[in-house]
Amino acid sequence: MSDARRLATGSLAQQAAQVTGLLAMFLVITVLARRLTLAELGVYGLLNALAGYLLIVQNAAAGSAVRTLAAVRDERAGSAAFSTAALLYVAAGAAAGLVLAGLGAGLAAALDLAPELARQARLGSVAIGVVTLVGWPLTVYRDALRARGRFVLAAGTEIAALVAYAGLVLALAFADAPLWSLLGAGAAIPLLAGLGCMVVATAVRLPWRLRPRLASAATARELLGLAGYISLTEAASAAVYVIGRTLLGVFKSAGAVGLLEGPIRVHNLIRALNAAVTVVVLPAASGYFAAGDERRLRELLLRGSRYMLALIVPIAVTGMVLAGPILEVWLGSDFAEAGPAMAILLSHWLLSGMSGVAAATLVGVGRARDLARWAVGVAVASVALMLALTPLLGIEGVALATAVPYVLLFPYLLAITLRAVPLLAAELVRSAFLPAWTLGGALAVALALARGVADVDSPGPLVAVALGGLAAYWAAYYALVLDRDERALAGALAWPRRPARERSSR
Repeated sequence: MSDARRLATGSLAQQAAQVTGLLAMFLVITVLARRLTLAELGVYGLLNALAGYLLIVQNAAAGSAVRTLAAVRDERAGSAAFSTAALLYVAAGAAAGLVLAGLGAGLAAALDLAPELARQARLGSVAIGVVTLVGWPLTVYRDALRARGRFVLAAGTEIAALVAYAGLVLALAFADAPLWSLLGAGAAIPLLAGLGCMVVATAVRLPWRLRPRLASAATARELLGLAGYISLTEAASAAVYVIGRTLLGVFKSAGAVGLLEGPIRVHNLIRALNAAVTVVVLPAASGYFAAGDERRLRELLLRGSRYMLALIVPIAVTGMVLAGPILEVWLGSDFAEAGPAMAILLSHWLLSGMSGVAAATLVGVGRARDLARWAVGVAVASVALMLALTPLLGIEGVALATAVPYVLLFPYLLAITLRAVPLLAAELVRSAFLPAWTLGGALAVALALARGVADVDSPGPLVAVALGGLAAYWAAYYALVLDRDERALAGALAWPRRPARERSSR
């Protein structure tokens, strides 16, 4: 129970940080959608997405640094690994900054923009590049905190940085600052989080220090070897979103890209929740695999998949059924037409809800190459479908091209995962998928009925119906699906007990 509680606490803390980030971005995009034109919002979404998706790739590669730092046993070796990772991040930040500035300027030239908007886009791409150049290297301090098992502290620092990010962007928006400054501020999350983690790491006296002379080529090769496959996996996923936005802008308009922003943001909320679990599953899977503990590895995959599907399926179902009202209430009546695209985008999470657990497990047991093959296959299929469907269907074409490959190639992901871990597919389906889908179907029916009765086009009823449905789903899952030990774990997380010594002293 203590091991399960430790993993669950770390996962919850990281998911809290992810949710905070998505809420901050929801708030930002809500304000910007009401203060910018659709064309300006499309440029913001497209250029900001370039930085955001490259950051996702960098965060994935950070798993390699965390794994290496967690394995060291003395201060000198730790400082060597820390310094090597920091220097690699400096090089990556410089390369990413140049790429972002160049790509942003190129996209601004390719899109049919008014002259002033094109100028703002070019300036904004340079601002994004500079912020990335400075910010990426600082994130090594976040990796150091995670490697030392300080998940809650690292997550708390990230939350503070996200609040600062939202405050900065909103202040610029309400001050009617030029678009280029909004674009630069929108890419400042790694800079703010890195600065915060540097301060915290110094305050808690982490044993590792930045000593460039200790950096070694051997450690760099070790870091880059694993990071290459993990980054390729995330780069493939990120490329789908960037290319989809770009093709939509080329074949349709910048306004169409702006319409897609709402569905993409909701989709990314679920994507962030799915990715957050890798922070704790990866080191746990690595440890169990190294120790030859097949029983715990199997239990990790089974229970992790079970809990993630229970979390993600009801959110996806709610977003699919209430897509139009959510977008209209959130962003305005102009965005309601993007409801079908949002429902399509969210549909694949009914299967993919356990993909974060599967991906972290595969990396932990040394199967990162197999995972990368799956991700590249999904990306190639998505881009091919986008080229065919976007000119015909617009944003619905982009949504279909994103979701369909995940569904079609999910059996491959499941197969390589079950080859790596001694678990039967039938057991995973019975324990994880069937309970989530059964209750998800009931939730879909209930939400459809509520939509026909309640005025869900108004904020109050919409929030009540959505949150009420989610609460009912999770209450039913707790009562009908969880066993006694799982309910005890849930209770311990919700109402943690004080240590016995503290209770006896009162």
